[in-house]
Amino acid sequence: MNSNMALIADIGNSRVKFKTHDSIIAYEYFTDDLTKFLNSIEKGSWGSFYYSSVNKDAEKFIIENLKGKIDIIENAHNLIDFKSPIDFTNITGMGTDRMLSLLSVQRLTDSPLVTIDCGTAVTVNLLDEDNTCLGGVILPGFFTQSKALHNFTSNLPLVEELNNRGYFGQNTDDAIRYGILNAIVGGIKTTIDHSSFSSVPDVFVTGGYGQIIQKRLLNYYPSVIFDENLVIKGIEKLIPKSVKI
Repeated sequence: MNSNMALIADIGNSRVKFKTHDSIIAYEYFTDDLTKFLNSIEKGSWGSFYYSSVNKDAEKFIIENLKGKIDIIENAHNLIDFKSPIDFTNITGMGTDRMLSLLSVQRLTDSPLVTIDCGTAVTVNLLDEDNTCLGGVILPGFFTQSKALHNFTSNLPLVEELNNRGYFGQNTDDAIRYGILNAIVGGIKTTIDHSSFSSVPDVFVTGGYGQIIQKRLLNYYPSVIFDENLVIKGIEKLIPKSVKI
């Protein structure tokens, strides 16, 4: 029995990541592997389950499979103090995952901070030197843009392979690939450069293709760090100190 241990989850648009003790495991939704993992959790093996979610259907499925096995099931949104340590009071509609990414890096530096999540959507979130959230932007992610080009045209192929080998293409696939990457980086840079920051921010990137975006952003900002678990680390900062993680 681990009645004082917390299971943590980042329920994203296309997959879920669980933190179990010192391991992080990712699963695609509605797969046998996810079902087996949820079925393997025995009653009383975890005392609590804290999660962030941007996918209501997946959230419902996961919670239904954990009810009766874990006593405390809590959306991390309920743990956020909107005034401390980050002031979110002027922001409306910001997703919990975006707030958690900022909470995970807050206090790491005196510089302004930017977090970027590269997934189905790309989110850019801004935190100034006074720990006030300035808001941010939401862009369509790489695969979202690629599918849109394929679905809304008659001749453009679906490009699913990512690489960081160029900035323009000599064939259609590369023209699409680098066009989308250039658009994402351009959107991020435009957002940061038009902020009210008084100094150059430290940038933290997460998400499935975050390392490619990180490498491109290093052309413009001196400190760009990739961390694939910003949301989970944000949840960890909010969990009661009496709970083991």
